[in-house]
Amino acid sequence: MISYPMKFRYTLCFLFLLPLFLWSCKIRKAASSKTNPGVYKAPANFRVVGYLLAGDIAKGRAAGFDLSRLNYLNVFFNGVTADGKLREVPHLDSTITAAHILHVTVLGSIGNAVNLSLITDTNRTKFIDSLVSSVVALRLDGIDVDLEDKSINSDYEGFVGALSAALKLKGKLMTAAIATWETAWLSDKALSYFDYLNVMTYDATGPWNLKDVGPHSPYSFAVSDLDFWTNKRHIPKEKINLGLPFYGYGFGPDVKREFHYWEITKTYPGAERSDSVNISAGNVIYYNGVQTIQKKTKYAMKNAGGVMIWHVMEDAEGDKSLLSVIDKTASAEKQ
Repeated sequence: MISYPMKFRYTLCFLFLLPLFLWSCKIRKAASSKTNPGVYKAPANFRVVGYLLAGDIAKGRAAGFDLSRLNYLNVFFNGVTADGKLREVPHLDSTITAAHILHVTVLGSIGNAVNLSLITDTNRTKFIDSLVSSVVALRLDGIDVDLEDKSINSDYEGFVGALSAALKLKGKLMTAAIATWETAWLSDKALSYFDYLNVMTYDATGPWNLKDVGPHSPYSFAVSDLDFWTNKRHIPKEKINLGLPFYGYGFGPDVKREFHYWEITKTYPGAERSDSVNISAGNVIYYNGVQTIQKKTKYAMKNAGGVMIWHVMEDAEGDKSLLSVIDKTASAEKQ
């Protein structure tokens, strides 16, 4: 064995570690270089939660998305694998890495595609073990429970209670997406397990009720929803995120039923300055434009802990971007 002088060994160690240091700097620089200086960043003391579909990540559609405009990212997996785990998708690891470099908290969101037999007393423990293990393996920061409607059944409270306990042992978060019309199914005990709640303040009407023509997420809906959860259900306002839609619904015989916000603004110039577009007699699209999102954000700054977006890939670009409006408005209000 050859013995090298101590000083020479330190030099070798430095030369070995230098490329790793430079590689780390390159990764950080690459993540920050995607940040457009003209785009406002999410304020640190106000939650800006954005849902991003796992399918959009897998297909590479989210590759250019500026994650710095969020401080919480909910990756919407919807279902789970046959053994109860969050599925691995292409580009997911690099997305989580990029988010963490920017100090964005990343949660895996499970939705109604989850087989409800998994949350029963019989299968709950095994399912939770699988969920938590996949959270750790994927380097996620927690789970978002987006079980809605009939999925909020007699097993729901027991499931979220046990899941919360298991996640806390790993230092992970648990959140939920909830709607006011589901209030009778959501017990105080079940709600107490969540770190914060994403209130889905949209879909007051839609394609399922074409006779009820009108806006599905007006400003008045935001006011009444936050009032309900804080004053009637006594949830601390800091625990609530106000849901904001980045999509619209069409009503009428000659218009399709669902639209992305970017699609509306691209197809109908100036649409960002309104909350509706009259295409022709009897055909109209309702959505939230720039002024309404700005107004809702200001209201959430005073009456909630943040906002939640469904979903971020439906946003427009440039001065039409609703996400930039949220960040600009929240940042200005904080000053």
